[in-house]
Amino acid sequence: MKRHVSVGVIGHVDHGKTSLVKALSGIDTDRLKEEKERGMSIVLGFAYLAFEEGIVDLIDVPGHEHFVRTMVSGATGIEAAMLVIDVNEGVKPQTTEHLAITGLLGMRRGIVVLAKSDRADNSERAATLSRMRRLLKNTYLELAPIIFSSVLSGEGLAEVKAALRSLLTMPAPTSSATTQFYLPVDRAFSMPGRGTVVTGTLRRGTMQVGDEVDIMPAGVRATVRQLEWHNGQVERAIAGQRVGVNLRHVRASEIARGDTLASVGLLQPWELLDVDLCLLARLDKPVTDGQAVRLLFGTNDVPARVRLLGCVQLDPGQRALAQLRTGRPVACAAGEPFIIRRESPAMTIGGGRILDPVPTRHRRFDAAALARLAVVARGETDDAKVERIKSAGYVGLSLSSLIDREDDSLPASLTKVCVIVSEKVVLYRPLLASLGDMVVASIEKFHARSPTKRGAPIAYCRSSLPRTVADATFKFVLHTLSAARRIVVGDGLACRYGYDPRATLSDDDRKIAAAIESGIRSGGTMPPDVAHLVQPMAGEDPQRRQRLLYLLIDVGCVMLFDGQLSGQRIVFHTDALAHARRAMHRAYAPSTRFTVADVRVLLGSSRKFIVPLLEHFDAIGYTRRQGDHRVLIQHEQGGE
Repeated sequence: MKRHVSVGVIGHVDHGKTSLVKALSGIDTDRLKEEKERGMSIVLGFAYLAFEEGIVDLIDVPGHEHFVRTMVSGATGIEAAMLVIDVNEGVKPQTTEHLAITGLLGMRRGIVVLAKSDRADNSERAATLSRMRRLLKNTYLELAPIIFSSVLSGEGLAEVKAALRSLLTMPAPTSSATTQFYLPVDRAFSMPGRGTVVTGTLRRGTMQVGDEVDIMPAGVRATVRQLEWHNGQVERAIAGQRVGVNLRHVRASEIARGDTLASVGLLQPWELLDVDLCLLARLDKPVTDGQAVRLLFGTNDVPARVRLLGCVQLDPGQRALAQLRTGRPVACAAGEPFIIRRESPAMTIGGGRILDPVPTRHRRFDAAALARLAVVARGETDDAKVERIKSAGYVGLSLSSLIDREDDSLPASLTKVCVIVSEKVVLYRPLLASLGDMVVASIEKFHARSPTKRGAPIAYCRSSLPRTVADATFKFVLHTLSAARRIVVGDGLACRYGYDPRATLSDDDRKIAAAIESGIRSGGTMPPDVAHLVQPMAGEDPQRRQRLLYLLIDVGCVMLFDGQLSGQRIVFHTDALAHARRAMHRAYAPSTRFTVADVRVLLGSSRKFIVPLLEHFDAIGYTRRQGDHRVLIQHEQGGE
């Protein structure tokens, strides 16, 4: 695919942006009746220029102050800017604000067009050019070409096209090569015969027909049915392209401006954002901790409050690490640019980059938290990723938000300090270790409190961990502890590795338990009655032998079944059950059908014991009942 560049056309209202775009591309970006009547752009307009090297998208953003929010949604995702200024009127408030906004949003290249040049003489041109150079000093457009142009006389149009064409030589953003994508939605509607369609600028990665997408922050799942770019259907779209996405399995009413289409699992709704915040130097007063602002990123516009983490107030022109608490859950990716605006008087006051879109709440002036965020603020290095994973705490971080690989593996540089747990969540290894220690401590506590119990219920172990730990992470912790032979998990219980409740018994109780087990084992498939086993001796605690029998059941030496009669209980030693299986396996060939009476004769037992024994084998999948007969399932599966 050829190179593609998105260029934001910015500047004050009535300075000729839309006319210039039409003269360059032949496309009128004023689409709405209201725009025609009022002579200014209300919504984003889109046009493009096709060159041999690739395509330049022109995004005509509104110039009027009331439409700055729409301008931000247009500027987010573009790689370069074309600043348009009326050569006669010169710099206006929105000229300065648009320049500041695009700088805060990470713009690094562009061109400057002094429009309506046919109305200015040489002295006016010189004066405007001098003022422009002062305005652009120390901005990203300081070295940009400045071109005089007129849509009436045609002056400069060829030079503007050439300057735009030169932008195609810029290195492509690395985000265009990633596999994980997200697209902020600016419009959602329904089309007859096609269903739900959304439009927006693909901010990252590649999107393909057939991809599953999450619609965030609601978490609705949909599938890409068709993709459209520049009025033609395509199979794939890349970062920076303005695309229309036709979706299956979702209604247009379920999507709104400000939502985001993203790769499954990439984004998570949250109400806190770690940010690197910079204030504009031209402000008249500082930002204070707790100040209410409007937060703009992508196509979102939400109320938020600023929490300054390392200072009491942030002065104009300064930067600081902060958290933004949003008025509702939002979903975005790390590294996204943002803008904050003051409500009254309405104006842009600053912006920066989102460092962590799902952080924990930091204490103010916490040196460790500030140090971690400072590393993250330096860029998406491995150290920065590790700090983001640390900051995520026991919640962990989604693997897809960290890497752009299709094999879902963690880079070797991170595996020493991080680990992938279930559900493709990455956790900091020391935190995983601490969770393991918590589980082991809870099991030890249970053993100390109930020494004759085989183990602690899994739910009991789960309750010992912080609430933020996901069930999938808890299961991974149990698996890790089991693999390390620190615990044993089974039958809904967890115990310390090698733990035997019988070792906690007194010598007398151990002897009685051994005698009960010996009696059951010697009975084979005709074991003694339970009532006889638990009959107390003269002067003995009436519950003593019953407790010891249940201890043997709990540790798995014997098994207790319901008998055929109401209230009847049958107890078998596990050795007897194993003997019965071996005998049946030898006696009955594949597909051989047998009855209760057949097994009774085979094992030399009675119906009283054989019926519950066979019902147990049915339950565990060793036999299958077919009317009055049974067959061995293990034979059907190739042996015992």
